[in-house]
Amino acid sequence: MTVSDPDLRIWIDYVFDHPVSDPAWHWAPEAACLTLTPTREAELYAETFERSEELLQRFSSAQVDQGLDYLTSNMCSSHMFALLDPSVPEVTRLRAVRSFVPLFETTMRRRCSERLSHLNEPGTDPLNSSCYMWWDRLPFCPSPPHDEDSRLGGDQGLQARFDEETLQVMARILGIPHDACRESALHGLGHWHLGYPDEVSSIIDRFLLSSPALREELRVYADAARRGMVL
Repeated sequence: MTVSDPDLRIWIDYVFDHPVSDPAWHWAPEAACLTLTPTREAELYAETFERSEELLQRFSSAQVDQGLDYLTSNMCSSHMFALLDPSVPEVTRLRAVRSFVPLFETTMRRRCSERLSHLNEPGTDPLNSSCYMWWDRLPFCPSPPHDEDSRLGGDQGLQARFDEETLQVMARILGIPHDACRESALHGLGHWHLGYPDEVSSIIDRFLLSSPALREELRVYADAARRGMVL
């Protein structure tokens, strides 16, 4: 199947409406293919994540995890590179990044177990995998704000705004009162310490000050993340 401008229903079915398998459906030679413009891809990300609780409720956690893995990992697809494509309007890219927040506030928070993946705690929901690995899979490699090798078409101002938005999204997800969501945000912030050490330390320090009842294992992980010491 090749569709150049799919509506939201076609997109959702294409990504998520598959049996869970190993290897996953998208590795099959005869797997369906959607042809999209980068702008339409970014729009569909935003629509999907902003309304994820409604749009994904008919799928199991394992199906949602499989679909999100396909979308976010560049080992599975190149879809997420649309958010770095200079042909996509900035407002659309930033909307797509902001849409991660409602995805975590609803779907991740309500489905994921409050277990810590970096400790391999038992009893996790299948969706905990995508929750924890979210920032590892995305092609948003942090770099110093004035790096000449800008990821966004050489526009350093746009890169700075994109990175600031991404950091604020991680900060908002860190504020969700759910340990798996907090762990995901700390995981991402720990990796972004490479390019933005002061910003990351400030975000995590504010979080720790406002979270006196945080479980000790997560506090230890937060301290590691604020130093960039996460895997």
